[in-house]
Amino acid sequence: MYIRNLTGTTYKYKEGTEAIMNPYIGYAPDTNSESLCDKSSLIYCEITWADLEPTEGEYNWDLYDKFHNLDKWRALGKNMVLRFVCDKPGDEEHMDIPVWLYDKTGDGEFYDMQYGKGYCPDYNNEVFIAEHEKVIKEIADHFRHDSLLTYVEIGSLGHWGEWHTYYMAGLPQMPQTAVRARYVKHYSDNFDYCKLLMRRPFAELPDGAGVFNDMTGISHDTSAFLKWIEEGGEYNETGEKDALKAVPEIWNTAPVGGEFASSVPISTMLGSDYDQTVDLLQKSHMSFIGPMVPYTKRENLEFMEAADSILKYVGYRYRISELNIRKSIGRDTVELTATFTNDGVCPIYFDCVPCLYVDLPEDSGISFEGKEGVKASAGTEAEGMMVYRLNIDLKTMLTGQQAQAIVHIPKEVLKCPGARIYAAIEEGIIGEPSIKLDMDAERKKDLTLLWEKE
Repeated sequence: MYIRNLTGTTYKYKEGTEAIMNPYIGYAPDTNSESLCDKSSLIYCEITWADLEPTEGEYNWDLYDKFHNLDKWRALGKNMVLRFVCDKPGDEEHMDIPVWLYDKTGDGEFYDMQYGKGYCPDYNNEVFIAEHEKVIKEIADHFRHDSLLTYVEIGSLGHWGEWHTYYMAGLPQMPQTAVRARYVKHYSDNFDYCKLLMRRPFAELPDGAGVFNDMTGISHDTSAFLKWIEEGGEYNETGEKDALKAVPEIWNTAPVGGEFASSVPISTMLGSDYDQTVDLLQKSHMSFIGPMVPYTKRENLEFMEAADSILKYVGYRYRISELNIRKSIGRDTVELTATFTNDGVCPIYFDCVPCLYVDLPEDSGISFEGKEGVKASAGTEAEGMMVYRLNIDLKTMLTGQQAQAIVHIPKEVLKCPGARIYAAIEEGIIGEPSIKLDMDAERKKDLTLLWEKE
Protein backbone atom coordinates (compact mmCIF):
# COMPACT_ATOMS: atom_id res chain seq x y z
CA MET A 1 0.00 0.00 0.00
CA TYR A 2 1.23 3.53 -0.70
CA ILE A 3 0.05 7.07 0.08
CA ARG A 4 0.93 10.24 -1.86
CA ASN A 5 0.89 13.63 -0.13
CA LEU A 6 2.95 16.80 0.22
CA THR A 7 5.72 14.89 1.98
CA GLY A 8 6.16 12.51 -0.94
CA THR A 9 4.99 8.94 -1.40
CA THR A 10 4.88 6.60 1.57
CA TYR A 11 4.83 2.83 1.04
CA LYS A 12 3.53 0.72 3.93
CA TYR A 13 4.39 -2.93 4.48
CA LYS A 14 2.84 -5.60 6.68
CA GLU A 15 4.75 -8.09 8.78
CA GLY A 16 5.36 -11.53 7.32
CA THR A 17 3.10 -14.49 7.89
CA GLU A 18 5.47 -17.40 7.25
CA ALA A 19 8.41 -18.77 9.21
CA ILE A 20 11.76 -17.73 7.77
CA MET A 21 15.23 -18.98 8.67
CA ASN A 22 17.56 -16.25 9.90
CA PRO A 23 20.93 -16.38 11.68
CA TYR A 24 21.25 -16.69 15.48
CA ILE A 25 17.60 -17.52 16.18
CA GLY A 26 15.03 -20.31 15.97
CA TYR A 27 15.43 -24.01 16.60
CA ALA A 28 18.85 -25.45 17.46
CA PRO A 29 18.62 -29.22 16.84
CA ASP A 30 21.36 -31.63 17.77
CA THR A 31 24.24 -31.75 15.30
CA ASN A 32 23.52 -35.42 14.60
CA SER A 33 19.96 -34.71 13.42
CA GLU A 34 20.99 -33.81 9.89
CA SER A 35 17.46 -33.47 8.47
CA LEU A 36 16.53 -31.02 11.24
CA CYS A 37 19.80 -29.08 11.08
CA ASP A 38 19.37 -28.62 7.32
CA LYS A 39 16.22 -26.61 8.07
CA SER A 40 17.75 -24.46 10.81
CA SER A 41 20.37 -21.72 11.01
CA LEU A 42 21.41 -22.97 14.46
CA ILE A 43 22.79 -26.31 15.59
CA TYR A 44 23.45 -27.67 19.08
CA CYS A 45 26.61 -29.56 20.05
CA GLU A 46 27.16 -31.26 23.39
CA ILE A 47 30.70 -32.18 24.43
CA THR A 48 31.40 -34.65 27.22
CA TRP A 49 34.82 -34.59 28.83
CA ALA A 50 35.27 -38.36 28.57
CA ASP A 51 34.79 -38.30 24.79
CA LEU A 52 36.92 -35.23 24.13
CA GLU A 53 39.98 -36.03 26.25
CA PRO A 54 40.14 -39.83 26.78
CA THR A 55 43.90 -39.55 27.33
CA GLU A 56 45.24 -36.70 29.44
CA GLY A 57 46.36 -33.83 27.24
CA GLU A 58 45.26 -35.51 23.98
CA TYR A 59 42.06 -34.18 22.42
CA ASN A 60 39.89 -36.22 20.09
CA TRP A 61 38.96 -33.35 17.75
CA ASP A 62 39.14 -35.23 14.45
CA LEU A 63 36.73 -37.87 15.72
CA TYR A 64 34.54 -35.29 17.44
CA ASP A 65 34.24 -33.01 14.41
CA LYS A 66 33.38 -35.99 12.21
CA PHE A 67 30.82 -37.41 14.65
CA HIS A 68 29.00 -34.06 14.88
CA ASN A 69 29.28 -33.23 11.14
CA LEU A 70 30.97 -29.95 12.03
CA ASP A 71 32.77 -29.53 8.70
CA LYS A 72 29.43 -29.76 6.91
CA TRP A 73 27.81 -27.23 9.22
CA ARG A 74 30.76 -24.86 8.87
CA ALA A 75 30.51 -25.02 5.08
CA LEU A 76 26.79 -24.25 5.25
CA GLY A 77 27.36 -21.20 7.47
CA LYS A 78 25.50 -22.53 10.51
CA ASN A 79 25.80 -20.99 13.98
CA MET A 80 26.39 -23.35 16.90
CA VAL A 81 25.22 -23.59 20.50
CA LEU A 82 27.71 -25.54 22.63
CA ARG A 83 27.50 -27.10 26.09
CA PHE A 84 30.31 -28.90 27.93
CA VAL A 85 29.02 -31.68 30.21
CA CYS A 86 30.68 -33.68 33.01
CA ASP A 87 27.66 -35.70 34.16
CA LYS A 88 24.91 -36.93 31.85
CA PRO A 89 22.54 -39.52 33.36
CA GLY A 90 21.96 -42.54 31.13
CA ASP A 91 20.61 -46.06 31.01
CA GLU A 92 23.89 -47.80 31.84
CA GLU A 93 26.59 -47.35 34.46
CA HIS A 94 29.21 -44.95 33.08
CA MET A 95 31.25 -41.80 33.66
CA ASP A 96 31.28 -38.63 31.58
CA ILE A 97 34.67 -37.57 32.90
CA PRO A 98 37.80 -39.39 31.66
CA VAL A 99 39.15 -42.37 33.58
CA TRP A 100 42.48 -40.57 34.09
CA LEU A 101 40.66 -37.69 35.81
CA TYR A 102 38.72 -40.10 37.98
CA ASP A 103 42.02 -41.70 39.00
CA LYS A 104 43.31 -38.26 40.02
CA THR A 105 40.19 -37.30 41.98
CA GLY A 106 37.83 -40.20 42.69
CA ASP A 107 35.85 -38.37 45.36
CA GLY A 108 32.53 -38.25 43.49
CA GLU A 109 29.70 -40.78 43.60
CA PHE A 110 28.31 -43.29 41.13
CA TYR A 111 24.51 -43.25 41.12
CA ASP A 112 21.48 -45.18 40.00
CA MET A 113 18.38 -43.12 40.69
CA GLN A 114 15.34 -41.56 39.04
CA TYR A 115 17.41 -39.51 36.56
CA GLY A 116 19.30 -42.61 35.42
CA LYS A 117 22.80 -43.95 35.98
CA GLY A 118 26.07 -42.06 36.01
CA TYR A 119 28.82 -40.47 38.05
CA CYS A 120 28.61 -37.15 39.91
CA PRO A 121 32.03 -35.54 40.52
CA ASP A 122 32.88 -33.45 43.55
CA TYR A 123 33.17 -30.03 41.92
CA ASN A 124 35.05 -28.61 44.92
CA ASN A 125 38.09 -30.78 44.16
CA GLU A 126 41.09 -28.56 43.38
CA VAL A 127 42.58 -31.00 40.86
CA PHE A 128 39.23 -31.18 39.05
CA ILE A 129 39.03 -27.37 38.92
CA ALA A 130 42.56 -27.05 37.56
CA GLU A 131 41.98 -29.65 34.83
CA HIS A 132 38.65 -27.99 33.98
CA GLU A 133 40.42 -24.73 33.24
CA LYS A 134 42.71 -26.52 30.77
CA VAL A 135 39.93 -28.27 28.86
CA ILE A 136 37.78 -25.14 28.59
CA LYS A 137 40.74 -23.23 27.15
CA GLU A 138 41.30 -26.05 24.66
CA ILE A 139 37.67 -25.98 23.48
CA ALA A 140 37.67 -22.20 23.15
CA ASP A 141 40.93 -22.21 21.18
CA HIS A 142 39.63 -24.94 18.86
CA PHE A 143 36.66 -22.85 17.68
CA ARG A 144 38.24 -19.40 17.96
CA HIS A 145 39.26 -18.94 14.34
CA ASP A 146 36.01 -19.77 12.56
CA SER A 147 32.51 -18.33 12.70
CA LEU A 148 30.76 -21.55 13.74
CA LEU A 149 30.53 -21.11 17.50
CA THR A 150 28.06 -18.43 18.56
CA TYR A 151 26.48 -19.35 21.90
CA VAL A 152 28.09 -21.21 24.81
CA GLU A 153 25.87 -22.47 27.59
CA ILE A 154 27.97 -22.57 30.76
CA GLY A 155 27.56 -26.21 31.65
CA SER A 156 30.24 -28.30 33.43
CA LEU A 157 28.47 -28.41 36.80
CA GLY A 158 25.64 -30.76 37.75
CA HIS A 159 23.54 -33.28 35.84
CA TRP A 160 23.41 -32.37 32.12
CA GLY A 161 25.47 -29.26 32.94
CA GLU A 162 22.32 -27.71 34.42
CA TRP A 163 23.88 -26.63 37.72
CA HIS A 164 21.99 -28.93 40.07
CA THR A 165 22.67 -32.36 41.58
CA TYR A 166 20.33 -34.87 43.17
CA TYR A 167 22.08 -34.35 46.51
CA MET A 168 19.09 -35.78 48.44
CA ALA A 169 20.33 -39.19 47.23
CA GLY A 170 23.73 -38.62 48.82
CA LEU A 171 25.49 -37.12 45.79
CA PRO A 172 27.97 -34.23 46.13
CA GLN A 173 26.14 -30.90 46.28
CA MET A 174 26.71 -27.95 43.99
CA PRO A 175 29.59 -25.80 45.28
CA GLN A 176 29.14 -22.39 46.89
CA THR A 177 29.35 -19.10 44.98
CA ALA A 178 33.11 -18.61 45.42
CA VAL A 179 33.88 -21.97 43.81
CA ARG A 180 31.23 -21.67 41.10
CA ALA A 181 32.72 -18.30 40.17
CA ARG A 182 36.03 -19.99 39.39
CA TYR A 183 34.33 -22.27 36.85
CA VAL A 184 32.54 -19.29 35.32
CA LYS A 185 35.82 -17.41 35.02
CA HIS A 186 37.24 -20.29 32.97
CA TYR A 187 34.47 -19.61 30.46
CA SER A 188 34.56 -15.81 30.49
CA ASP A 189 38.36 -15.73 30.18
CA ASN A 190 38.40 -17.98 27.12
CA PHE A 191 35.11 -17.61 25.25
CA ASP A 192 35.53 -13.88 24.72
CA TYR A 193 34.21 -14.19 21.16
CA CYS A 194 30.86 -15.86 22.05
CA LYS A 195 27.66 -15.10 23.89
CA LEU A 196 27.62 -16.94 27.22
CA LEU A 197 24.46 -18.18 28.95
CA MET A 198 23.78 -19.65 32.42
CA ARG A 199 20.98 -21.94 33.61
CA ARG A 200 20.04 -19.44 36.34
CA PRO A 201 21.02 -15.81 36.95
CA PHE A 202 23.60 -16.69 39.61
CA ALA A 203 25.49 -13.95 41.40
CA GLU A 204 28.55 -14.89 39.35
CA LEU A 205 26.75 -14.28 36.03
CA PRO A 206 29.33 -12.58 33.78
CA ASP A 207 28.64 -9.12 32.38
CA GLY A 208 26.80 -9.43 29.08
CA ALA A 209 25.84 -13.09 29.61
CA GLY A 210 22.33 -14.44 29.13
CA VAL A 211 20.37 -17.34 30.59
CA PHE A 212 18.78 -20.54 29.33
CA ASN A 213 15.67 -22.48 30.34
CA ASP A 214 15.69 -26.25 29.76
CA MET A 215 12.05 -26.49 30.87
CA THR A 216 10.62 -24.35 28.07
CA GLY A 217 6.92 -24.94 27.52
CA ILE A 218 6.16 -26.10 31.09
CA SER A 219 4.18 -23.45 32.95
CA HIS A 220 5.30 -24.13 36.52
CA ASP A 221 9.00 -24.52 35.76
CA THR A 222 9.16 -21.60 33.34
CA SER A 223 7.33 -19.41 35.86
CA ALA A 224 10.01 -20.31 38.41
CA PHE A 225 12.71 -19.49 35.85
CA LEU A 226 11.12 -16.11 35.17
CA LYS A 227 10.87 -15.45 38.93
CA TRP A 228 14.61 -16.08 39.30
CA ILE A 229 15.22 -13.48 36.60
CA GLU A 230 12.77 -10.98 38.06
CA GLU A 231 13.62 -11.31 41.75
CA GLY A 232 16.86 -13.26 42.24
CA GLY A 233 17.16 -14.64 45.76
CA GLU A 234 17.96 -17.97 47.39
CA TYR A 235 19.37 -21.09 45.79
CA ASN A 236 17.92 -23.97 47.79
CA GLU A 237 20.61 -26.51 46.96
CA THR A 238 23.42 -24.51 48.57
CA GLY A 239 21.30 -22.58 51.09
CA GLU A 240 22.77 -19.26 49.94
CA LYS A 241 20.25 -16.46 50.43
CA ASP A 242 21.57 -14.24 47.64
CA ALA A 243 22.93 -16.86 45.25
CA LEU A 244 20.71 -15.52 42.43
CA LYS A 245 20.61 -11.91 41.31
CA ALA A 246 17.67 -10.04 39.84
CA VAL A 247 18.16 -9.21 36.15
CA PRO A 248 14.60 -8.36 35.04
CA GLU A 249 15.64 -6.82 31.72
CA ILE A 250 18.46 -9.21 30.85
CA TRP A 251 16.95 -9.93 27.43
CA ASN A 252 17.44 -6.29 26.43
CA THR A 253 21.16 -6.89 26.02
CA ALA A 254 21.79 -10.65 26.32
CA PRO A 255 20.24 -13.77 24.78
CA VAL A 256 17.81 -16.18 26.40
CA GLY A 257 17.96 -19.79 25.20
CA GLY A 258 16.94 -23.26 26.30
CA GLU A 259 15.03 -26.27 25.07
CA PHE A 260 11.56 -27.76 25.23
CA ALA A 261 11.08 -29.86 28.36
CA SER A 262 10.99 -33.63 27.93
CA SER A 263 8.43 -34.21 30.69
CA VAL A 264 5.50 -33.21 28.44
CA PRO A 265 5.18 -34.23 24.78
CA ILE A 266 5.99 -31.40 22.38
CA SER A 267 2.83 -32.40 20.51
CA THR A 268 0.89 -31.32 23.61
CA MET A 269 2.82 -28.07 24.02
CA LEU A 270 2.15 -27.21 20.37
CA GLY A 271 -1.35 -28.69 20.40
CA SER A 272 -3.79 -28.27 23.27
CA ASP A 273 -1.27 -26.11 25.19
CA TYR A 274 -0.34 -23.95 22.19
CA ASP A 275 -1.64 -20.66 23.62
CA GLN A 276 0.11 -21.30 26.93
CA THR A 277 3.36 -22.07 25.11
CA VAL A 278 3.11 -18.83 23.13
CA ASP A 279 2.50 -16.87 26.33
CA LEU A 280 5.54 -18.42 28.03
CA LEU A 281 7.77 -17.74 25.01
CA GLN A 282 6.68 -14.11 24.86
CA LYS A 283 7.40 -13.64 28.55
CA SER A 284 10.77 -15.38 28.23
CA HIS A 285 12.03 -13.36 25.22
CA MET A 286 13.93 -16.37 23.88
CA SER A 287 16.34 -16.29 20.95
CA PHE A 288 16.63 -20.03 20.40
CA ILE A 289 15.19 -23.42 21.42
CA GLY A 290 17.25 -26.59 21.37
CA PRO A 291 18.35 -29.33 21.24
CA MET A 292 14.89 -30.67 22.17
CA VAL A 293 12.89 -29.38 19.21
CA PRO A 294 9.71 -30.43 17.34
CA TYR A 295 10.11 -33.57 15.28
CA THR A 296 7.41 -35.69 13.69
CA LYS A 297 6.49 -37.42 10.46
CA ARG A 298 5.75 -35.25 7.47
CA GLU A 299 2.15 -36.51 7.35
CA ASN A 300 1.30 -34.57 10.52
CA LEU A 301 0.92 -31.24 8.77
CA GLU A 302 -1.01 -29.60 11.61
CA PHE A 303 1.82 -30.27 14.05
CA MET A 304 4.49 -29.02 11.64
CA GLU A 305 2.51 -25.87 10.95
CA ALA A 306 2.34 -25.25 14.70
CA ALA A 307 6.08 -25.89 14.98
CA ASP A 308 6.70 -23.25 12.30
CA SER A 309 4.23 -20.71 13.64
CA ILE A 310 5.66 -20.86 17.16
CA LEU A 311 8.89 -19.37 15.77
CA LYS A 312 7.09 -16.03 15.44
CA TYR A 313 7.61 -15.84 19.21
CA VAL A 314 11.32 -16.67 19.17
CA GLY A 315 14.05 -14.15 18.36
CA TYR A 316 14.17 -10.85 16.48
CA ARG A 317 11.82 -10.08 13.56
CA TYR A 318 12.86 -6.91 11.76
CA ARG A 319 11.02 -5.37 8.85
CA ILE A 320 10.60 -2.06 7.10
CA SER A 321 7.15 -0.83 8.03
CA GLU A 322 7.32 2.31 5.89
CA LEU A 323 9.42 3.73 3.08
CA ASN A 324 8.94 7.40 2.25
CA ILE A 325 10.25 8.74 -1.08
CA ARG A 326 10.33 12.48 -1.69
CA LYS A 327 12.26 15.05 -3.71
CA SER A 328 15.26 16.70 -2.09
CA ILE A 329 14.81 20.45 -2.36
CA GLY A 330 17.68 22.06 -4.25
CA ARG A 331 19.43 18.74 -4.91
CA ASP A 332 19.63 16.29 -7.80
CA THR A 333 18.61 13.45 -5.52
CA VAL A 334 15.53 12.01 -3.89
CA GLU A 335 15.30 11.27 -0.19
CA LEU A 336 14.45 7.80 1.10
CA THR A 337 13.32 7.48 4.71
CA ALA A 338 13.17 3.88 5.90
CA THR A 339 11.31 3.05 9.11
CA PHE A 340 12.46 -0.21 10.70
CA THR A 341 10.27 -2.09 13.18
CA ASN A 342 11.10 -5.05 15.42
CA ASP A 343 8.09 -7.40 15.69
CA GLY A 344 10.16 -10.01 17.55
CA VAL A 345 10.37 -10.83 21.24
CA CYS A 346 13.96 -9.56 21.54
CA PRO A 347 16.62 -7.67 19.58
CA ILE A 348 19.57 -9.14 17.74
CA TYR A 349 22.72 -9.29 19.90
CA PHE A 350 25.34 -9.09 17.18
CA ASP A 351 26.70 -6.24 15.07
CA CYS A 352 24.54 -6.24 11.96
CA VAL A 353 23.81 -3.42 9.54
CA PRO A 354 20.47 -2.75 7.83
CA CYS A 355 20.91 -1.72 4.19
CA LEU A 356 19.04 -0.47 1.15
CA TYR A 357 20.09 -1.63 -2.33
CA VAL A 358 19.43 0.14 -5.63
CA ASP A 359 19.34 -2.27 -8.57
CA LEU A 360 19.39 -0.79 -12.08
CA PRO A 361 19.40 -2.23 -15.61
CA GLU A 362 22.92 -2.37 -17.05
CA ASP A 363 22.08 0.21 -19.72
CA SER A 364 20.47 2.73 -17.35
CA GLY A 365 23.28 5.27 -17.77
CA ILE A 366 22.66 6.62 -14.26
CA SER A 367 25.79 7.78 -12.46
CA PHE A 368 26.29 7.45 -8.71
CA GLU A 369 29.60 9.29 -8.76
CA GLY A 370 29.79 11.76 -5.91
CA LYS A 371 26.63 10.36 -4.37
CA GLU A 372 26.05 8.34 -1.21
CA GLY A 373 26.34 4.57 -1.30
CA VAL A 374 28.98 2.06 -2.33
CA LYS A 375 29.14 -0.60 -4.99
CA ALA A 376 28.31 -4.08 -3.71
CA SER A 377 31.19 -6.55 -3.76
CA ALA A 378 31.52 -8.94 -6.66
CA GLY A 379 30.30 -12.44 -5.98
CA THR A 380 27.71 -11.35 -3.43
CA GLU A 381 23.96 -11.54 -3.76
CA ALA A 382 23.81 -7.77 -4.34
CA GLU A 383 26.57 -7.71 -6.98
CA GLY A 384 26.16 -4.73 -9.31
CA MET A 385 23.84 -2.86 -6.91
CA MET A 386 24.52 0.33 -4.97
CA VAL A 387 24.47 -0.32 -1.22
CA TYR A 388 23.34 2.21 1.38
CA ARG A 389 24.25 1.19 4.91
CA LEU A 390 21.78 2.70 7.36
CA ASN A 391 22.71 4.35 10.63
CA ILE A 392 20.47 2.16 12.81
CA ASP A 393 21.67 0.11 15.78
CA LEU A 394 19.48 -2.98 15.64
CA LYS A 395 20.81 -4.19 19.01
CA THR A 396 18.95 -1.37 20.75
CA MET A 397 15.60 -1.99 19.04
CA LEU A 398 13.43 -3.90 21.51
CA THR A 399 10.01 -5.45 20.91
CA GLY A 400 7.71 -3.07 19.04
CA GLN A 401 10.29 -0.32 18.75
CA GLN A 402 11.05 1.62 15.58
CA ALA A 403 13.99 3.50 14.12
CA GLN A 404 14.43 5.63 11.01
CA ALA A 405 17.29 6.33 8.63
CA ILE A 406 17.56 8.65 5.61
CA VAL A 407 19.60 8.19 2.43
CA HIS A 408 19.72 10.06 -0.89
CA ILE A 409 19.75 8.42 -4.32
CA PRO A 410 19.93 9.96 -7.84
CA LYS A 411 16.51 11.30 -8.83
CA GLU A 412 16.79 9.56 -12.23
CA VAL A 413 16.30 6.21 -10.47
CA LEU A 414 12.58 6.90 -10.03
CA LYS A 415 12.12 7.30 -13.79
CA CYS A 416 14.22 4.33 -14.86
CA PRO A 417 12.15 1.34 -16.10
CA GLY A 418 13.23 -1.80 -14.30
CA ALA A 419 14.81 0.04 -11.37
CA ARG A 420 14.32 -1.67 -8.02
CA ILE A 421 14.98 -0.87 -4.38
CA TYR A 422 15.64 -3.77 -2.01
CA ALA A 423 16.40 -4.06 1.69
CA ALA A 424 18.21 -6.61 3.87
CA ILE A 425 20.52 -6.84 6.87
CA GLU A 426 24.22 -7.58 6.61
CA GLU A 427 26.21 -9.37 9.30
CA GLY A 428 29.33 -7.49 10.31
CA ILE A 429 31.62 -10.45 9.66
CA ILE A 430 30.15 -11.20 6.24
CA GLY A 431 29.49 -7.86 4.55
CA GLU A 432 26.73 -9.10 2.26
CA PRO A 433 22.96 -9.63 2.58
CA SER A 434 22.42 -12.50 5.01
CA ILE A 435 19.39 -11.64 7.19
CA LYS A 436 15.94 -11.50 5.65
CA LEU A 437 13.38 -8.91 6.66
CA ASP A 438 10.24 -10.53 8.04
CA MET A 439 7.65 -8.75 5.92
CA ASP A 440 4.94 -9.43 3.40
CA ALA A 441 6.81 -8.58 0.22
CA GLU A 442 8.49 -10.20 -2.75
CA ARG A 443 11.89 -11.64 -1.91
CA LYS A 444 15.01 -12.35 -3.98
CA LYS A 445 16.95 -14.75 -1.73
CA ASP A 446 17.88 -12.56 1.26
CA LEU A 447 16.82 -9.29 -0.42
CA THR A 448 13.30 -7.94 0.11
CA LEU A 449 11.74 -5.84 -2.64
CA LEU A 450 10.45 -2.44 -1.49
CA TRP A 451 9.86 -0.56 -4.76
CA GLU A 452 10.19 -1.01 -8.50
CA LYS A 453 9.62 1.14 -11.58
CA GLU A 454 7.53 -0.73 -14.09
